[in-house]
Amino acid sequence: MLDQYCFSDLEDALIELGFDGVLYSFYPKPMYLNLKVQPVLQFSNSFSPFVNHYLEQNFGNRDFVLRLASEGRATPIDWWEEIDLGGVTAKEKEVTLCARNDFGIYNGVSIPLTYGKFAIAGISIITFSKDISKFRSTIKNSFNKIQSLALMHHHSVISSKHDLQFFINPLLESLTPKKKMVLKQLTTGRSLTEIEHHYPISRRYAEKLLLQLREDFGGISTNELMYILGTTHLEEYL
Repeated sequence: MLDQYCFSDLEDALIELGFDGVLYSFYPKPMYLNLKVQPVLQFSNSFSPFVNHYLEQNFGNRDFVLRLASEGRATPIDWWEEIDLGGVTAKEKEVTLCARNDFGIYNGVSIPLTYGKFAIAGISIITFSKDISKFRSTIKNSFNKIQSLALMHHHSVISSKHDLQFFINPLLESLTPKKKMVLKQLTTGRSLTEIEHHYPISRRYAEKLLLQLREDFGGISTNELMYILGTTHLEEYL
């Protein structure tokens, strides 16, 4: 189970600043590319009705916030400001319209916390008030504190093998048993030429699966895949 105490600290601090809810996500990019894999999210109870609907409708695959973050956006994303700028498709806009019209979420901003070829992470903050000027003023005046609080929570997640496992499990569960064998072989430091001695899989097929895994993890190199395996301790979850 995820550590909700740390998230509660983040939530309480943001509510004290004048917001109505917060959502945090650590999102492996392959999950964004795979329609069958849903992300793991931490969120305030006030966010719950919309988040449940978001997951049921698979909105993640037409959420412009995720698209922008996956493209490397590092600055805050004010939902309605982004829509007004015209860089959002009609399908993407429907997600934000649904949040407002069906769930009363009138204002929202998403703040990217980290970006890489493997994963993106960030928070989204909302208010139910129609006063967009007050919302934006609060964001502007409190931004450094908001970002600091969010980064503290993010670092607590990625430094905890237990918490991190919950965020990456949906990705691992989407991999075939033989792809997991290839990853296990890589985590040992052994060459794929030796894989036949440890797993029921040929070297040639393992090399083919390695190419697929590199695509599964975001179109990365073998060295980048090795780095991800090391930094996320994936061998403990395979």
